[in-house]
Amino acid sequence: MTDGGMDSLDELAELLGASVTLPVLFVGSGLSRRYLGSPDWEGLVQYAASLTQFPFDYYSGQLRADTPKEDRLPLIATLIAQQFHQEWWTTEKYKDLRENNVEPLPDGGDPLKLMIARHIASLGDEPELEVSVEREKLGRVKAHAIITTNYDRVLEESFPDFSVFVGQQDVLFASPQYVGEIYKIHGSVEKPTSLVFTGDDYVAYRKKNPYLIAKIMTLFVEHPVIFVGYSLRDPHILELLGTLVSCLSPEQLDTFNQRLIFVGRVSAARAKGLSSSSITVPGYTFGVQEFGIDDFGGVYDVLAELPEQYPVKLLRNLSERVTQMAYSDTSSERVHVLPLQEGEDIDDVQVVVGVGAFERLGEKGYTAYSRAELFLDMIAGATDHNIEHIGSLISHSFRNAKFSPIFYPRFLAELHGVPLEETTLPTRARALLGGETVLEPYPGKRPEGWAEMGFRELLIAHPKYAENLSTGCAYDEEDVIALGKYLWPKLVGNSAPGTPLAKAGSKFDRLVYGDDFAGDVGALRARVQVELGRPRY
Repeated sequence: MTDGGMDSLDELAELLGASVTLPVLFVGSGLSRRYLGSPDWEGLVQYAASLTQFPFDYYSGQLRADTPKEDRLPLIATLIAQQFHQEWWTTEKYKDLRENNVEPLPDGGDPLKLMIARHIASLGDEPELEVSVEREKLGRVKAHAIITTNYDRVLEESFPDFSVFVGQQDVLFASPQYVGEIYKIHGSVEKPTSLVFTGDDYVAYRKKNPYLIAKIMTLFVEHPVIFVGYSLRDPHILELLGTLVSCLSPEQLDTFNQRLIFVGRVSAARAKGLSSSSITVPGYTFGVQEFGIDDFGGVYDVLAELPEQYPVKLLRNLSERVTQMAYSDTSSERVHVLPLQEGEDIDDVQVVVGVGAFERLGEKGYTAYSRAELFLDMIAGATDHNIEHIGSLISHSFRNAKFSPIFYPRFLAELHGVPLEETTLPTRARALLGGETVLEPYPGKRPEGWAEMGFRELLIAHPKYAENLSTGCAYDEEDVIALGKYLWPKLVGNSAPGTPLAKAGSKFDRLVYGDDFAGDVGALRARVQVELGRPRY
């Protein structure tokens, strides 16, 4: 941990990269305020009061003085809903809206929810450039699933490939697959009557809450959970987490403590960087991580570069199809064997039952060939690949990764006299080969003079930062060999290398097989094969 707390994005990447699963995002109103200018909870209740003939204080004054703080706004919303129901159905003010409305409004609070939904849906004028860029980066985030208490459509628009479940009824009864899905547990503007807004709504919500918790418990226990747009004291989160932890065993609770990360803007209550904190709910106090940052775009960049075996949309389609097959006597679906080619429509894949294998001469043969194994072959200088499959190997390696060997496969193609048409390569491979994807460290700790240090010196003086800074430090032959020796044990048996490690491996690729090394590259390659080469199969 750096002085004053872990304050760099590369350390956040390391924390998330330690998990073998993608994170679940839990998104709150802070995100909507940032991207739409929507009000906070109290501001929304005040807006509701403005729709009636009485001000907010009129309703607030009807509550007992000792009403708990967390109950006041829902109870005020109930009083407003009752008043608005009368005005909606009887006054000239809402006559046109009433006559043009096609939404069924069976419950007393529904007219007010309709107006709340219309108000939120109307928000979203062109934001500042900084916010626009940040929101665009949100759509590139890799997440297993998303849970939100927000009503708006920010998440659906950012993740169009995700399926959406609105309200507890959908989550409970619509057979979600728990991957590639957005759960709007407090309702959505597209279904105004689904909004959880009044005190009566919260009573009904709490009755079903244990069932909802049971449905999403697996997501919380098996994945890191990143809270965006919430504070540690948010009553909705405290209530949900209190119900959740009461269902966990002591062993599960220990795991749970390490999986919760609250991301928010730096403030008097939240220091910059990553630090430890805690949450107290009835009967439990458990640890969480807080990450303070001024620009969420950096966090989104880290999440966008997390390793991903297969697209979550594909996994969801597979899960859904297999579930359907389990309840059917027959199946007419076609079988598709990965890898998918770039540009292929995942919606056209009916059932996926296996992963395509890649041939490599030697004992390895036709088995699944991972990106980490390609990194290892690169470090060893292996030349016995079946070059006929070099194009498929490159497509496989870059399918869900931004950083993978590309100069090494090009070297192999040239060595065996096989043309490699660069225009046919995956977009990510072309970007890395052509320099559009820049190999540079994540922002964070920078020891004085680090860029002039060789990798060996950096590894001795600042071992904690060497992996991240390896993409920008100096290299002679000994430094390159040292980088290869550093990378090897970290890649052996590693099915999903984290992005900082993959970046360091891509730097080795560019040094040995690309154009980054200033010395005799032929002599360097000979040393690599002698000092780093070793049989693996």
